[in-house]
Amino acid sequence: MAKQRGVVAAGSPETAEAGVEALQAGGNAVDAAVAAAIATAAGEPALTSHRDGPSGRVTICDFSPNAPGLGAPAEQTMDFFPVQLQFGPATQVFHIGRAAAAVPGGLAGLMAAHHRWGRLPLARVVAPACRMLRAGVVLSAFQQSCIDLLAPILNHSAGSREVFAPGGELLQSGQLATNPRLADSLEQLAELGWEAFRERVLHPAVLADFGIASGGCISAQDLAAYQPDFRAPLERSYRSTRLWLPPKPAAGGTLIALGLALLEGRSADALDLRARVAAMRTMEHARALASDPLAAEELARLAERFATWVDEPEATAPAAPGEGATTHVSVLDADGNAAALTISHGEGNGYAIGETGIIMNNMMGEADLHPDGFHQAPAGTRLATMMSPALLSAPDGSLTALGSGGANRIRTAILQVILNLVDGGMDPRAATEAGRVHWEAGVLNAETFDLPGGPAALEGLLPEGERLVAFDQHHLFFGGVHVARRSADGAFSGGGDPRRSGAVLFA
Repeated sequence: MAKQRGVVAAGSPETAEAGVEALQAGGNAVDAAVAAAIATAAGEPALTSHRDGPSGRVTICDFSPNAPGLGAPAEQTMDFFPVQLQFGPATQVFHIGRAAAAVPGGLAGLMAAHHRWGRLPLARVVAPACRMLRAGVVLSAFQQSCIDLLAPILNHSAGSREVFAPGGELLQSGQLATNPRLADSLEQLAELGWEAFRERVLHPAVLADFGIASGGCISAQDLAAYQPDFRAPLERSYRSTRLWLPPKPAAGGTLIALGLALLEGRSADALDLRARVAAMRTMEHARALASDPLAAEELARLAERFATWVDEPEATAPAAPGEGATTHVSVLDADGNAAALTISHGEGNGYAIGETGIIMNNMMGEADLHPDGFHQAPAGTRLATMMSPALLSAPDGSLTALGSGGANRIRTAILQVILNLVDGGMDPRAATEAGRVHWEAGVLNAETFDLPGGPAALEGLLPEGERLVAFDQHHLFFGGVHVARRSADGAFSGGGDPRRSGAVLFA
């Protein structure tokens, strides 16, 4: 039997297939992760975490978006407005329009990661995506539900309708979804190289459609200043398991590390809902604190608050931030390399970038990223996203890559899957499929399908003034954690989150 080359866990079979194809062509974990990310969508802001097999060194490549506005006038007319979307029993408000676009870094980051760590020629990496984009992918019921959810955004402009409603009506399950313009752009990128493609094709189109004259906020100075950042990770341990998480300015890694530190002092019971909810309360409270890193006295106060919330929950909480839509790819290869890549363009801002087939982000319209109000972030600064691609090295010699979509639910989704893996001893699939809860701003959202006692078991966790929103099945509201693992003996396993049509494929 031939030796396996690796495993890819992603948000759809087609995305995972692109990664597997790269591995089978002789590529490594980064080639596979970039191929999979491009097969999902191009031009998205992202974070990726990479572990080099021979050295064991972990590096974070941060290509999250920047706040635009360098050199912009003090006053300008902005194309920026709210839309309301329905997530099952939960309603969320988003902002779209040309001024909702942050300075995009997705292609820049994917190209930087591929240049630094990849093995295959770029043309080979983008080939699976180009083939799928031209031939079309049969739309699944889950993908249709996402299109239906985002209908007010996807119907907003001719460029967006060309992709999602090519016949005049939004695509339905069973139909072929194609994007030949994006395939052309990707092949042009591979032919010209990143720098030439950026200067000749991408940047002129971004400025034309999302510049200040068109009602957007992006300037030529913004685009020229943007660079992916390679950083050392935030390294922590939890019950003898080593973890690597994104550092600041990303918000998620720090909060997940805090939650794990608080829970480590309790018994290793992955089903201790009271402690989990108390940790979530504390994590949300910590996000509002100013110092970075947190001072010792602040950490002590947080630990005290956590202990109080475990015994006697409070009703007072910060205001609820907004939500977003994100996806994740986890890859491990036979050489010991690992890549965890989280990508997002929010919900899209309703417009495509020129004739490229790339749908633009709405990260300036994500309330979760702008606690001080929209368009208040200093121009040129990284937005503090919740995206948290993570790597775990366990005492048994296994290496695990994971991450999630879900905006501010990312921190709680990853926290709970880590608890399931480490404390619960679950395999990646079981850890991913177990029910989740998410507490925020006085609301406990909970999947109750596998909860002993059902919703009634949660009544003691909520004081007067808070409420419970119960979900009786898996729901995309709780993120999409895709997990890939390589055991010490070289065996691969994984878990694709059923909440977001997750898939695991082996090469």
